[in-house]
Amino acid sequence: MKSVSICLVLITTLAAASTISNPHQAADLVLNDVLEGEIEGKSVLSLERILTAGETVGTWHENIIVPVTGYLILIDDMAYANWEHPCRWVFVTADGEMKIIRLMTPPDALPRMVMEYTCLPTPTDFKGQYEEFIAWFIPNVQSSPENAEHMYAWIISGGYNSGNNHIRYYGDVQFVYNVLHRDYLIPDDHIIVCFADGTNSAPDQSGGLNSNPDFDADGDTDITYDATYSGVISGYYDIKAMLGADDHLLIFTTDHGGFGKFDSPPEVILNLWNTEYLDDDVMHAMLSDLTAFSVHTVMQQSFSGGFLLDVLTGTTAMPSSFASATNAYEYSSSGATFPEYDEWAYYWTGAMHGTIPPTTSLPGGPLPGDPDMNSDGVVSFWEAADRALAWDTASENPQWDDDPDSCGEEYYLGGKITVGIEEGRTPIIPITGNLFLASNPVSPVSTLMFSMERAGEVEISVYDMAGHAIETLLSEDLAAGEHSLVWNTEHLASGVYLVRFRADDLIETIRAVKF
Repeated sequence: MKSVSICLVLITTLAAASTISNPHQAADLVLNDVLEGEIEGKSVLSLERILTAGETVGTWHENIIVPVTGYLILIDDMAYANWEHPCRWVFVTADGEMKIIRLMTPPDALPRMVMEYTCLPTPTDFKGQYEEFIAWFIPNVQSSPENAEHMYAWIISGGYNSGNNHIRYYGDVQFVYNVLHRDYLIPDDHIIVCFADGTNSAPDQSGGLNSNPDFDADGDTDITYDATYSGVISGYYDIKAMLGADDHLLIFTTDHGGFGKFDSPPEVILNLWNTEYLDDDVMHAMLSDLTAFSVHTVMQQSFSGGFLLDVLTGTTAMPSSFASATNAYEYSSSGATFPEYDEWAYYWTGAMHGTIPPTTSLPGGPLPGDPDMNSDGVVSFWEAADRALAWDTASENPQWDDDPDSCGEEYYLGGKITVGIEEGRTPIIPITGNLFLASNPVSPVSTLMFSMERAGEVEISVYDMAGHAIETLLSEDLAAGEHSLVWNTEHLASGVYLVRFRADDLIETIRAVKF
């Protein structure tokens, strides 16, 4: 673990002359002089003991040298967010001098720190959350046992340690597990769960509780391994041994993420249990060694979008999709669903289930809209990611991509999307719209061409790679036949864009490159 040179990152301020004799007074000084009384979006915590100048305090990635003798006050600048995210360590001396270090992770002593002031809702007793979820969840069966025999899932939630393993990570995992097992009928032995400290009976949550290993209340233990690095590797080898060329895999991760090798993103990590981590390069290597019909990855942790390239290049031998709560440069958040769930994962999983559970801040029940946007009777991976993007109110930029293009619209948690044809089941083969760009990379003025086999309403929209709608090029009724339109791209910045064609239940998407 490296030590940080304080002189490189130190900001020094002098407060009005005062005597600080306890950590609460130090927190008051920080609230008034540093935050100017503004606590919105923040928390202020104190460490009870006095620190001595020159000693070291550990954080997730380095040791911090204490600059002055006094109390340590932590300003969590993004209280609803998952670590890593901006925070300030404020060292307060007895005479009111304050020295501030800006970091991205809290002290290792966080579990022993006292919450002095916070914007977060008043803490409640979460012991009933498990039972309340089980009472709420009514299975919404959307697949068949025959399909489910070819479905597998690998769920990872590390939590970092008991002081940072919050109830929302358990909520994310319990919700998705029940959706997989009870809605899509995936056998429990096809679902590998690597969670926190595994089945250890010691408390593993930041609220002092031990996580119930039976997610669906059927009497069986549903946690397969702990989420240490060795536990995750064991889970991987189980999945690898079970998967065959006719099988489909969902990978679902939640909890904390970070910058990884302490370099610029997208070199990123997923934090595991016991302060360990899984980085994007290891994930790439593991996926490259799998054999499956298709692989679909869903990630909630901070900086999760940094895994996109490694996941898709690791699964080039099979259709794959990737969805994440954030891009490679930002934190993820519990947002409006604090403290029970992470908001993006809550809506993604809710889209797959059909309704959402109640939280402290949200009543639950019906979704904000219908996730089955093409009305084919199932929610594809694309649709779930698109709806989570639309409904998520937190300040984050979810990512989506698939390979080959648009294959995320052809798969769901039951496998390949199919429709009944008399006695058999046949893959849906959409009627092509023959969406085509006359030049790609695009010119300042480009021509977009497509065809209609029958008259109907057509919508053509442009999205950036984060899934944000940029503009609608066309939205009107058209006759059958060949069509074209002029697309002026002069106002677009350089980059890659998605052009999406929708007509009835047909959706086609192509990438457009702008230099």
